[in-house]
Amino acid sequence: MDRREFIKACSVVALMQVLWGCRRLPDLSGAKVPEIAEFEKEVRLALSRAKGAFDLVQVPMPGALDVPGASSLNRFGMAIDLDACDGCGKCILACMQENNIPLSSKGERDAGRFMHWIEMHGGAPAMCFHCGNAPCEKVCPTGAASHTPDGLSTMMYKRCTGSRFCGANCPVGARKFNYVDSVKEGLARKFNPEVPLRSKGVMEKCSLCLQRLQDHKHAQMATRPGVEWRGSGLKTACSEACPKNAIIFGNWLDQDSLLVQEAKHRNLYVPREIANLDPSVVYMRGRR
Repeated sequence: MDRREFIKACSVVALMQVLWGCRRLPDLSGAKVPEIAEFEKEVRLALSRAKGAFDLVQVPMPGALDVPGASSLNRFGMAIDLDACDGCGKCILACMQENNIPLSSKGERDAGRFMHWIEMHGGAPAMCFHCGNAPCEKVCPTGAASHTPDGLSTMMYKRCTGSRFCGANCPVGARKFNYVDSVKEGLARKFNPEVPLRSKGVMEKCSLCLQRLQDHKHAQMATRPGVEWRGSGLKTACSEACPKNAIIFGNWLDQDSLLVQEAKHRNLYVPREIANLDPSVVYMRGRR
């Protein structure tokens, strides 16, 4: 095979991967739907197999993204209060219901692997940290992993070809790969009609409840046209569900945001592995 034929063959393979990435997402028509109690049971199992604590290092409060096209008004993120969190796991269940995260197969559960976008590390919740300089996005061959101007590391599922490069390049293992057809296996339940079910062969991760952000923005545009949108008062599913108010969502660039008001008096930390990647999600403890 000469050079021209080799390039042509590679192009055909790449085109097939992209077309596969644009496949239709599954629906639950005729499929077995698990009971809510099964999701609750799986969360309890995951809590019993929680991972070890991160090695945390102190960081300054996140600021504006240092990337072309970044918003000067909004950068959304969260702070997790380690002094308040008791590791109850309600955030995990709320995230599963909000984002239609399927149950894991028996083999994956037995191996201690779950599809959960939030996991416990040393008794504290951990999810995608939405790094401003995200290494996962840089290696995605189809652009399925990308960043919004207001700080969210997002996934375009229809474009994902399942290369898993992003997962391999995430220092904290925040991305999950669908190894099974969750609908066919009776592991999926569509709690939230606004979020699509994902198919076998794609990567998943925390989206900071992107659908809630979009709804909130559209609602303000309809009722208060011309007013700058800052996401005021918005909560993610995990922050809304936390009985200790240990997860605070907000806008790092809005000085009136509860997130900023709380974080500016606390010491902020992130896992050592991502300390130089400008994460939008941090941990906090103590008082300054």
